[in-house]
Amino acid sequence: MAANKQRLKSRKERGAVIVEMAIVLPLMLLFLAGVVDLGMLFWEQDVLTNAAREGARAGVRAVAGGAAEQTKNNIRAITEAYLQANNIKTPAGGLVTLTLDGNFFIDINSSVNPNRLKVRLEGIQVRMMLLPNVMPLFSGTFTNIVNLRAETTMAAEWITPPT
Repeated sequence: MAANKQRLKSRKERGAVIVEMAIVLPLMLLFLAGVVDLGMLFWEQDVLTNAAREGARAGVRAVAGGAAEQTKNNIRAITEAYLQANNIKTPAGGLVTLTLDGNFFIDINSSVNPNRLKVRLEGIQVRMMLLPNVMPLFSGTFTNIVNLRAETTMAAEWITPPT
């Protein structure tokens, strides 16, 4: 009789484990999707910051005569190449392209000594992959497009700024 009760208790416990798992598993998946998506988002933000830094670094250098070594278009191309080398994609899946005074800005402050060059990337759209697909399970809405921005300011070595 005691063995029979133990067997019944064991079956009940197994049923309870299945119910608990059915309740907890979706929450664990949501948490995992959030961790993965936010990790990717932080990585993309870091790449954007480094791309702005690379563009600013290229823009502040001077040639022997005191003029800027690079033009604004060259700085944009260097920054864009960094993004493409790190495979940063648009929400549509293509590589990010930068346009002067569109999503890429170069600001020159010559009122201070030494001159300052600021490289800004604005409105760079990236797609979150997992979280938007998991959120409907919890009847929540979540946009899968995020706009990122980055900027870097450096002291310039040139007297004549880039054109």
